This record gives sequence, C-alpha cells and structure tokens, in this order.
Amino acid sequence: MKLCNFDAFILDLDGTLIDSGKYHAQAFADAVLEQSGYLLDPGEYHEFFGKHSTWFAEILNDRHGLQLEPEKVRERKRERIQENFVAELFCGAREFLDFWHGKKPMALASNSPLSFVQPALEEADVMKYFDCITTADHVSRRKPDPEMIEVTIQQLQVDPLKTLVFEDQVIGIEAARAAGAQVVAVDNGQLVEFPVDIAVHTWAELLAFSESP
Repeated sequence: MKLCNFDAFILDLDGTLIDSGKYHAQAFADAVLEQSGYLLDPGEYHEFFGKHSTWFAEILNDRHGLQLEPEKVRERKRERIQENFVAELFCGAREFLDFWHGKKPMALASNSPLSFVQPALEEADVMKYFDCITTADHVSRRKPDPEMIEVTIQQLQVDPLKTLVFEDQVIGIEAARAAGAQVVAVDNGQLVEFPVDIAVHTWAELLAFSESP
C-alpha cells in the first residue's frame, strides 16, 4: 500500500487509535444493568462494539422484552465512561502519527461526542496531530452514514478519491466508501469480519509502508 500516494488521512478514534471499546461496552452494560436489571451476556458485550448506544438499547428491548429508555441509557453510559476511562493508544499508533505529522493533513472523525473525544485526545497527547476534528456533535447522522466523512473531507479541502480513511469497524468502512474515499481496516485484535476487498493492517505494518521508499 503506497500511503504517499494519498493527499490526506482521516482516522477514527475508538478502537482505531485508542483502546476504548472495552470502556464503552462496559459502561453500556452498566447502564443497562442499572435501568433494567439485565446483565449482558458475553456475546452481547462484544456485539456492542461498533454500535450506537441508543440503537443497541432498542435491540435489547425487542430481544428481551426490556423497558430501557435509550436516551437515558446513552447518558448514563457517558457518565460511566467519564468515571472510568483511561486513554490508551494502540501499539504503533503514536509512531505512525509522528511519522506523518507535517507531511500529510490528518483529521479525526469519531462517532463519539466532543465531550469524550477532546479529553481523550488530550490525555493521550495527540491533539497536535489533527488539522480538524469531527464528532457526533458536528453532524446530524453518524457512521455508517457518510455525512461525517464528507464533512471532514470538506474541511480538509481534498479530493475524496485521494483521501485514505482508517477504521476498525464495518460501519466506518461503509461510511468512508459511501463518501467516495479510500479506506483501510486497522487490525488491533478485534474480532471483526471485514469485507473481503478491504486491506487489513496493523499500525506496525502501516508504519512500515510509510517508511518504505
């Protein structure tokens, strides 16, 4: 993969740059347990990865006959994350950002709210790498809708076809493709069935591609 052929990079946050999926899933499970007394089984815990809290709360209502209020689940989940979250970059992510900093415009596009994204970036000390940041607060429709990627591309003022998006979940891949951008799946050990025509690489491999002539 020739990364130098792209004009700009757009990176997802949760599960791509930082190991936050476990915190989101646990916070969601805690909120569901508090409101309904229902304990997510291990399969549902992992099923939550890459999902929206309100959407998955509705799925659980239908599946188990619960009476969850999706918006209240989302708000309680956010509170629980703020209580427990620690920003941990995946191995190789900082080295990748360091290599391309100042060489390519880089942006962040996250389904999480700004109230989570900004403190996470500050704690991980990576704010300086991004020319713009798009969150759930900046769009009306989150991934897999392409709006978030389209807005970010407009801010960067680049050609979608010359933009590479880094994602860890299928919903992000769908958003990038619908926006006309190129996409690579970042393998951070998630159990995800990616489309067969999508390149899948670790951060270490992506860094090696960056450094190769």
